[in-house]
Amino acid sequence: MKITFIADTHYYSKSLGVSGRAYELRLGSDQKCLGETQEIIDSAFEKIAQSDADAVVILGDLSNDGERVSHEEFRQKLYALQESKDVYIITATHDWCCDENPRRFVGDEVFGDVEVMKSDELYDFYKDFGPRRAIDSFVTKIGTLCYTVELCKGVRLLLLNDDKNENDHAGYTEDCWQWIEKQIENARNDNCLLIGAQHHLLFPHFSALIEGGSTCVENREYVASRFADAGLKYMFVGHSHIQSTTKFTSPNGNEITQVNVASLVGYPAPIVNVEVNGDNTLTYNVEHLEHFYIGSKRIDAQRYLAKHASDIIFRILECKSKKDFEQRLTALGLDGKRLSHTWFLARHLLSKLNTCFVWDVYKILKRLGLAKNISKSDALEYRYKPLKELIGEIWLSVLDGALVPHERESSYYRVVYGALSVLPTVFKNNDDMKELLNAVDIILTGGEINNQHATI
Repeated sequence: MKITFIADTHYYSKSLGVSGRAYELRLGSDQKCLGETQEIIDSAFEKIAQSDADAVVILGDLSNDGERVSHEEFRQKLYALQESKDVYIITATHDWCCDENPRRFVGDEVFGDVEVMKSDELYDFYKDFGPRRAIDSFVTKIGTLCYTVELCKGVRLLLLNDDKNENDHAGYTEDCWQWIEKQIENARNDNCLLIGAQHHLLFPHFSALIEGGSTCVENREYVASRFADAGLKYMFVGHSHIQSTTKFTSPNGNEITQVNVASLVGYPAPIVNVEVNGDNTLTYNVEHLEHFYIGSKRIDAQRYLAKHASDIIFRILECKSKKDFEQRLTALGLDGKRLSHTWFLARHLLSKLNTCFVWDVYKILKRLGLAKNISKSDALEYRYKPLKELIGEIWLSVLDGALVPHERESSYYRVVYGALSVLPTVFKNNDDMKELLNAVDIILTGGEINNQHATI
């Protein structure tokens, strides 16, 4: 059995606006694309349709923000894909606009008068993409669907909507848990491999400092342990837009492996191909979208998406006015008005960050007596490397799961890790800084499991 997993398609209808200052600010605050989602998804679906996959699973956030027009256009693409592949979907919070802030953009104006899909409409709307083939199902308290399908004899999918637990956070109510555990028990009794899929993370890839809060389900250790102790071995997730594979062991010693699939419409645009082996292990191989078309122009997808993701950082570094600084910070969800008061000092710092080299940073740390963890020879090796370029590389490594991993013995690793090891020195007795360094190690090396190719 071969299964292709993709996640976070965030389909955005061009009818909502793809030009003007308001749209440009919204686009510049997001790692994923908006106006190009149609072209990216078309190219990815064509690639998948021509593959040898038996089934395709989409791990939630099908639409950008629950806009009805986005859902209607995206569903037509699913029908086209289903002509060649069985398609199974789960829905998530962006599919019913949980923040109640749907938007369209005209010039400098943002309008919130967009019709959205309600959570209890999604089941019927997408019933042709999995729910009709369910062997069992559970309707959640907000009307969304959890369901089980049998892909072939001996292989089942457990497709879960984790939008709301009893506290209205990501997770499951107790009656839903009872249904889930029954599905796991049934699969075990029927000698079937059961593969789980939900939208939110069970647990962080790097650190709760980076991926805490709403990135994971509420009470994440309890939830992950309950799945593992019930006997579920694999959970495929989306949401964080990060490619990563991690393991969790419950206090009872039971293990579950989480494969986080990054967004299809943002860097690195992964298509995760999974083969079910005879011993019930899974072998995955992560492909990346090579190209898409805008009109007749062929776009290098990896270069285009990497630049778009990096520009989130670089646009801030390149702000030329207090107004631009305030607007871009506000678009990122920060208090731009308050922070704009720091513009006089910030502009000099941003200008320096935009132009300095790694060697300049080394010299500053040396003068401050904070460079003891960086050798001069390692710093000299990157003497002419722009700091901006290094920051961009690290950011992309966060998203792609260290597509280019760095060994701990490499000078690159020693320079980056050595520079950031200043933090625990400056913030003494702060365990968060030590945890942050552990996260840096995972970001640079990729962690214990290869995030691109592995058997789990």
